[in-house]
Formats: sequence, structure tokens, C-alpha cells
Amino acid sequence: MKRLLIFCFLYASGLALPTEPLFDSQPLVRVRVVNSLDTLNISTHANWVLDQDDLSADIKLNHRKIQVFKGSDRLIISDSSGVLVDSTESFFLDSRQAGGTLTISQVPFGVGWWWGGREDRIYEGRLHIYLDSAGDLCVTIHLPLETYLKGVVPYEIGGDSPLEALKAQAVAARSEAVIALTSKLYSGEHHDLTSDVECQVFSGNHKRTALADQAVDETMALVISEDGEPINAYYASNCGGHAELIENVWPTRPRPESYQVAYPDNSKRTTLRLNRNWRFWWWLRSSPEVNCNPTFEPSLPSWSQKNFRWTRSFTHAEISEMLSTGEDLGAFEKLEVIKRGVSGRIIKARLIFENGDRLVEGELALRQCFSPSLRSSAFIIKKNRKGFVLKGAGWGHGVGMCQSGAVAQADKGASFKEILRAYYPDAELIRVY
Repeated sequence: MKRLLIFCFLYASGLALPTEPLFDSQPLVRVRVVNSLDTLNISTHANWVLDQDDLSADIKLNHRKIQVFKGSDRLIISDSSGVLVDSTESFFLDSRQAGGTLTISQVPFGVGWWWGGREDRIYEGRLHIYLDSAGDLCVTIHLPLETYLKGVVPYEIGGDSPLEALKAQAVAARSEAVIALTSKLYSGEHHDLTSDVECQVFSGNHKRTALADQAVDETMALVISEDGEPINAYYASNCGGHAELIENVWPTRPRPESYQVAYPDNSKRTTLRLNRNWRFWWWLRSSPEVNCNPTFEPSLPSWSQKNFRWTRSFTHAEISEMLSTGEDLGAFEKLEVIKRGVSGRIIKARLIFENGDRLVEGELALRQCFSPSLRSSAFIIKKNRKGFVLKGAGWGHGVGMCQSGAVAQADKGASFKEILRAYYPDAELIRVY
């Protein structure tokens, strides 16, 4: 009887029947947060120590500011009193109290993207600072997976988003992290994950909120799966109104059932075939009734509203120099669309100049032809007297969950399980520890 009751609960809650857990307990993750600085400026708070194997005793760093310099083949550590350690390739910073934090100044983020910059970030966990095999100064943080997620969720979807949207984001981010841990997709000698958009954005405690922490806690150990195995739970900021097929974005990655379909961001589940230029042009100029459209969902946050539709302009000289990448191709004349995906995203295009052309394959490759990179490859380009104007839709690749749509659905009362079902229709939830 007890077993039957458990089965009924799991079925009603949308959880799969328990199988052998993937992990015996919550795993630790190693997240690389810095790899492009030559100098670190670190401010410790209470009870931190510098730990190095060949030191006879730890160096206490309570409420101190230290600098770490990259030498030709070593690291040099100093504070206001002078050099603390000279000639080391690796050391750790440890807090002697639970939840102890420190600040690293001017951490780069969004490297190579139009929204990139630097900011001071607060971290907890065990910090490994080292020179990697290429001689780059790196910082990797060791911390429990759930603590890591508390530094991902608010940065990815906004810490003040509705709780159910935050919970959906927590499950998706946990699924991505678990796949990364088991596949070694982003790993290096000293790290399992990275902290920028190539993996998931992790900002430490910089943008943590009580609500986002609650979302992580209430979904602990839950991931998205198919056939009892975790899957990549891809997501992007704003799909522009229509999802994209995984095969058009990542042709070589696994294709679970949930990614074999791509629909508009609403409940109608109709096929619009936006891969035709004229259909996409009609869609772009219209105001479709979709979750991520701020016209119908005015409560969407500002980061979402400005990305549903966007415009970029370039002079003739700017676009010719930018797209020719240093080759002597002359003036840029037009972009010939060879293939669009079902969301209208350009998958393959030819850039035509007066003295030649360039073939570009892949939606991300096309976005990165422009500087700074385009929000998405769902766009049309028109020539005018001054140059060229791009009008586009969405921010990101469009595969999986639309974060803007998740916020809109949560605002209308959807649960996190309903949100996840909308974007991963053939998936179920399982616990991995």
C-alpha cells in the first residue's frame, strides 16, 4: 500500500519513478571564474587563509586586500606590507567559516559580446588560483552544486522573477550542470564548468536573492530527463516568439525527443514554417500573440522587452570593413540567405562583396561576424542610402526554454512543472541524488 501511495504521488507530481541515483550525494563542482587577467585584486572578509603545499603554516588573511601578479612562470602574492609569497604556480584560499566570502575586483563577463564588461564579484567556496598549461592566470572555485546554482539562476533569469519561473530556471540550470559534469563538455585540467555564456553564467553571490535561493532549495536534485537519463536543458533569453530546432543550431549534439519539435511561444502548437523569407518577414513585422511579446505581456522585465524585436544600423564603410575580416573584398553589397531555420534564424548565408564573397554556416557564426555580436540570427537586412539596417527578433539560439516566456507564464499562474512541460514536452523530472 505504501509503495502504491508513493507511485501515485510521483505520478501526480510529474516526477519519474526513482531509479538508481546518478550521484550518491550532492557533488562538488569546480567553476573557472577568471582566465583573462594578469593581476587579481582580492578583498577577503573574515577567517580566510592562504594555503600552499610547501608552506609550513597557512597565512591568515582576515579582512585583508591582496594582489596576485602573473610573472613569466610563477605567481607573486602581496599585500600592503609587501610580498607574501614569491615563486608559486598554484595556491588555495580557504574560509575557516561556513559561507565565508571574498571579493574579486573587475571580473570580466560577457567576453566578446555586446553586453560584456567588468564588475566586482563576491564568491564563497574554496578558491584555487593557478597558472594553467598555457601560462594564463586562472581562478577556479570549488563549491557544492546547489550553491553554484544560487549564483547562476538570478543572473540567467533575474533574481526578482516570479518564483515558479525561478524554479524552472533552477531545474534547467541543474540539468545543464549535471550533463557538463558527466560529459566533461566544458572541463579542463582544473575545472568542470566555466562561468560565462559558453556554459552558464555564474556570478557568485553578486546577484543572489532570497527568492532565487528558495527556488534552488525547493527543486533540490531535480533535473530534466528522457528515458530516465538527464538531458541538456537548453534555454535562451528571448526566442523572439518561436523556438528553433536543435539540429539547426547544434547539428552534432544529441537530439532528445523534446527537441524534435519547435513551436511558437504559446499554447497553440501550430507550425508556421518561418524558414521561408517572406513568412519570416511577415512574422517580424507583425505582433504575434506569444508569451515573450511585451505588447501582450507588459509585465515582462526590461531585459526581455528590448530583445523581442531589435534594430541595428551600419554605414557602408562600417559593414564592409567588419564583414570582410581583413580580406580585400571591396564594398559589401548584400547578404544572400541560403537557409533559415523554422524560427526564421539564418543557418547558412553568403556575404557578397563587389570583389568576392564569404560563405557563413551556423547561426552563432553569423552573429559573430558582426561586432559586437548580434542578439540572434533571426533578422532581415535592408540597404538604404546611408548603409544597411538589420531588423531582428529575439536574443539567443532559441532552442529549449524561452526565459522571457517562462516569466510570462509564471506571471499568469503556471507552475514550474507546467513551464518546463511547455518547453521540453517529452521530458520528465528525476532526482539525481
